[in-house]
Amino acid sequence: MAATQFLDRPGGRLAYDVQGQGPLVVCAPGLADLRFTYRDLAALLVAEGYTVVTMDLRGLGESSVDWPSYTESDVAADMVAVIQALDAGPAVLVGCDYSAGAAVVAAANHPDLIAGLVLSGQRMREHPANAVAAVGRWLIRRPGFGRYLWNRAWPWLWGPHKPSDFPERQRAVAANLAEPGRYEAVRAMLRPGTQNCELAMPHVTCPVLIVSGDADPAYSNQSPEAEARFVADRLGGPAEVRMVRGAGYYPHAEQPEYVFSVCRRWLTTHHQLKLLGND
Repeated sequence: MAATQFLDRPGGRLAYDVQGQGPLVVCAPGLADLRFTYRDLAALLVAEGYTVVTMDLRGLGESSVDWPSYTESDVAADMVAVIQALDAGPAVLVGCDYSAGAAVVAAANHPDLIAGLVLSGQRMREHPANAVAAVGRWLIRRPGFGRYLWNRAWPWLWGPHKPSDFPERQRAVAANLAEPGRYEAVRAMLRPGTQNCELAMPHVTCPVLIVSGDADPAYSNQSPEAEARFVADRLGGPAEVRMVRGAGYYPHAEQPEYVFSVCRRWLTTHHQLKLLGND
């Protein structure tokens, strides 16, 4: 993994790393996860000739804690700030779950800096929760016990194709969340009113690739494919849906070679010339 760099932002400091040379791809992890989740996909993109930035969300990983707020708009502004600091855009944003929503907001607000989006674990709207899901959501937001419950539930979000170093990844996530202030950031992201990506979707005009695991267990009232197609239909620009057979919540980490093959074709088709500055 490349050396950690830091970017000072109003209210805190973001951690990120940069690898490779070429068109810019910025990857942000999902809720409670670490930028390390993109290790395998990033290596493949770097070998293909891209500059890849992996960044930690505010409050998590090596980023600082105690930010004033943790909304999707905040994370979107963080993504844009990284692109501007590197002076290397336009960029493709890769997001999972919470950062997928933030990427949508970033693309809607800064179409000049965002050339395309790759989204997974996309939860862009509130669904009526059944009793079990509602109780689980309430428990995860509890201080103390919520972190224990999250750590116990995290392996359940994955499909059967876990990476060989899965136990190490699990321990790293749990250790990070145990640091002071880390799980408070997760709880803040889970509060109602932190998401606004559904309003932003019609204003996203750049090409979007949705890579969704068809075995994602986090959907209770909607199939992963139906939700992916709902998002694709709501977006204002061209959107493609590719389902990853047997993948759960983290297709980029569960099946990185397949996800890379899909991304490579899509990037070449939609963005290669634009990202290289050849109009």
